[in-house]
Amino acid sequence: MGLLSENEKSANRAAAQVMRVTMLVFAAVLVLDIVGIFTVRLPVMITAFIIGCVLLFIPTLLVNIFKADGNWVKYAIVAAAVLFTAILTVTLAYHAVILYVYPIAIASLYFLKRLNNFTVVLTLAAVSVGQLLAFKYQFVGDKNFDSVKTCVLYGILPRAMVLICVSAIFTMLSSRTASMLGSLMGAEQQRIMREKSLEVSERLIQTVSELDSISAAAAEANRSIANESENVMKDSEANLTHIKSVEESMNLISDNLRELSEMSARIAELTKRADEITADNDRKMSAAAASMDEICKGTDESKKIISKLSEQSKKIVEIAEVISDISMQTNILALNASVEAAHAGEHGRGFAVVAGEIKKLSEQTKAAASEIGDIIADVTHNISGTVEAMENNAVLTREGMNSMEEMKASAELLSHSNSEISSNIADMNSVIKNVADSGQNVSGKLVSVSGNIANNCGAVQHVAAAIQENSAGTENLGFMVKNIRQMAGELEQLTK
Repeated sequence: MGLLSENEKSANRAAAQVMRVTMLVFAAVLVLDIVGIFTVRLPVMITAFIIGCVLLFIPTLLVNIFKADGNWVKYAIVAAAVLFTAILTVTLAYHAVILYVYPIAIASLYFLKRLNNFTVVLTLAAVSVGQLLAFKYQFVGDKNFDSVKTCVLYGILPRAMVLICVSAIFTMLSSRTASMLGSLMGAEQQRIMREKSLEVSERLIQTVSELDSISAAAAEANRSIANESENVMKDSEANLTHIKSVEESMNLISDNLRELSEMSARIAELTKRADEITADNDRKMSAAAASMDEICKGTDESKKIISKLSEQSKKIVEIAEVISDISMQTNILALNASVEAAHAGEHGRGFAVVAGEIKKLSEQTKAAASEIGDIIADVTHNISGTVEAMENNAVLTREGMNSMEEMKASAELLSHSNSEISSNIADMNSVIKNVADSGQNVSGKLVSVSGNIANNCGAVQHVAAAIQENSAGTENLGFMVKNIRQMAGELEQLTK
């Protein structure tokens, strides 16, 4: 590193220290204003003090705290000194004339003619504006100037000329000092240049060798990346084909499931109909059972009536036997009467007796006939009841037959529904089989896709490893380039 560059860092630290000391002096100025030595109003002086301290602390902040060492740091320090001088010019007016050279003195620490010229121009502009503002606001009363013209002619211009003369002296001193330093460092600089040249040559040879190995490793890594990338592309294409096939299978599964859902709905409808038919059959069976019960009751009633007719028929038989006996006796009596009548001739006493007997038999026959008539009427009435009961049984039987026919039709409907259910169940089994086959197909494709993904993961790991190797080589390359740039900068500084 050159002596001038080292001097610049040292000058940054010295300027920061000087400006910290200036803060203490400025604090003393504030105290003097408070005790009445200066006549600046206290609020204005306190405001100027705060702004001035901030400007004076900027070099310390940059150099000592943030450790900044760029080429711009010296310009920032000088600019802060110029602004501080402008604040003093506005606030203290003619009391601060001697401080016009303060920024130029700070710039002289760097022994750079260009920095001195920059500081002179900036200071002339700042103190000229500061004098105009001081005349306008009159923080310190100055009766030497009664107009802007007199302020410019007798204040600003003469002080600017003095400032230019003083700055010329400082600039000349800086140039001579820089020249002397250049002369003093010539021999040392040449020695350092030789040592640096040898060091740079050795490091360049080493760097070129490392660059060669890094290039070879990078080429190999790139070939590996290309191969793995090609494998990944092939597996990706295969995965795409499998995924399309899986998509078709999933669509087929979706269609089959939709058809299965429709079949389930139809089966549910058929089952509902079968339940309704079964309930209707239960009602019809109950009605048929009730009809059969009525038939049984009618049959029992008919049995009772027939039994009664049987008993009455026995009585009729007995009465008929009595009538038969009476008829026989009547015939005998009639025969006897005929005989007696024949014997008596004119005498009819015996005939009268026979006639009396015949009369009695006639009365008995009449009574028997009357009883037979009643019995026959009762039998006729019972027979009518039997006929009515039998007709009622016939009606109930027909109703039972109709119910049976309806039950038969319902059973046929139920059988047909069961046939449809069986057919739908067979279709459902077929659909389920198709779904299972599609699922197996999907599973196989997914297994293939999983294998391809695993291969891709391995390839990606290889690619990542190759990229890491390239990244490490790139980092080393960047570090080498940085070293080469640093060495070139050092050689440039040495050759200036």
